[in-house]
Amino acid sequence: MTVELAHPSTEPLASRSPTTPSHPRWWFLWTTPGRILSIGFVLAALVIASAFATSTTIDDRQQALTAVLNHTEPLSFAAGQLYTTLSVADAAAATAFIAGAEPQPVRQRYEQAITDAAVAVARASSGLTDEPMVQLLGRINARLAVYTGLVETARTNNRAGNPVGSSYLSEASALMQQQILPDAQRLYEETSARVDAETTASTRIPTPVILIVLATLLFGVFANRWLAKRTRRRVNIGFVAGGLAVLIMLIWVGTALIISTTDSRSAKETAAQSLKTVTTLAITAQQARADETLALIRRGDEDIRKQSYYQRIDSMQQQLARYLASNDSIDKTDLADAEQLLNRWRAADDRISAYIAVGNYQAATQVALGTGEDDSTPAFDKLDEALTKGIEQSRNQLRNEIVNARRVLSGATVGAAALSVMAAVAVALGIWPRLSEYR
Repeated sequence: MTVELAHPSTEPLASRSPTTPSHPRWWFLWTTPGRILSIGFVLAALVIASAFATSTTIDDRQQALTAVLNHTEPLSFAAGQLYTTLSVADAAAATAFIAGAEPQPVRQRYEQAITDAAVAVARASSGLTDEPMVQLLGRINARLAVYTGLVETARTNNRAGNPVGSSYLSEASALMQQQILPDAQRLYEETSARVDAETTASTRIPTPVILIVLATLLFGVFANRWLAKRTRRRVNIGFVAGGLAVLIMLIWVGTALIISTTDSRSAKETAAQSLKTVTTLAITAQQARADETLALIRRGDEDIRKQSYYQRIDSMQQQLARYLASNDSIDKTDLADAEQLLNRWRAADDRISAYIAVGNYQAATQVALGTGEDDSTPAFDKLDEALTKGIEQSRNQLRNEIVNARRVLSGATVGAAALSVMAAVAVALGIWPRLSEYR
């Protein structure tokens, strides 16, 4: 019996062909369970992105406000104090010189102003990082040492009865007015501009955060509608709870940011502006006082002195009128009589000019240094005291508003993170029952 074997080439080809997959790659994403799961992941990712963006924005604002409180504002105030105390020292030095016997209060005022200026230099130097500003402060410090040396030389010669003392004091005052004070003014303006810039940065509208949160809410509404259509259930409790958590986060953080922005803008546009105005008034008053007293030392340039003095007084009256007329939250009670004090001071200076015109310098000195109601010193001292109080009050309000702007943001970061976790968990709980329906 013969057995015939089949040739291999006659075997069916199907047994040797590769098997094709029954489903294409990523087929699960196109199924209803896959789409539900994808929507859940996207929604959870949007919730986390909203929390991250919100927390980052709040942290950035808190850090910016902290930098203003701890660094920028103290630096600006130190520069302002330097500018003011240098003006005080110049006026006090001239007043002490014409007094002859140097009254102890006037001498102490000069010495205290120099001490305060040295302290302000030290404080400013610890906060400056820009090389040009560091060099500027170095020039002020070096020239201040020259100024005090000239004043002491003038004082020594004046006490000895040497006429050359007035030349030394005139040279010292020229150094102060033409070199030291302009540098101090530049330093103050630069540091004040930084306060304005950093405070403005904390008031910007967080557009990216708003867009991300709105995208999360809109996608949540879309996901709920899509899921309701597919599962024939109108409301998904998990999605609703997650949406409410995101909405609460939006309201909470949004309210905190609005209040913080309002306080920051008030600090910049009201308190900071008030501080700059009153500081400028105080400096101008000291410079006008120096003009007044130096006229009794540098005899022969009365016209130049009067022009400078009246320009400063006119400038003060204009600034003061605008400041008192402004409708803001700054308490201006201390400066309510400032305009009247300026008028009294100007009237006293007119008497000084009248005495100088006839060569009666002794009577002019008595009006400049006298303590009567019609003399110059009481009006100037009261005006200077009111301006000093105005500086303190404006600065206190500036710092209080920045502190309030930072405080209102406290807790918002933790709250946003907690609410985002709750929203993500709610989304997961809302999706799970729908997924479990598909086996």
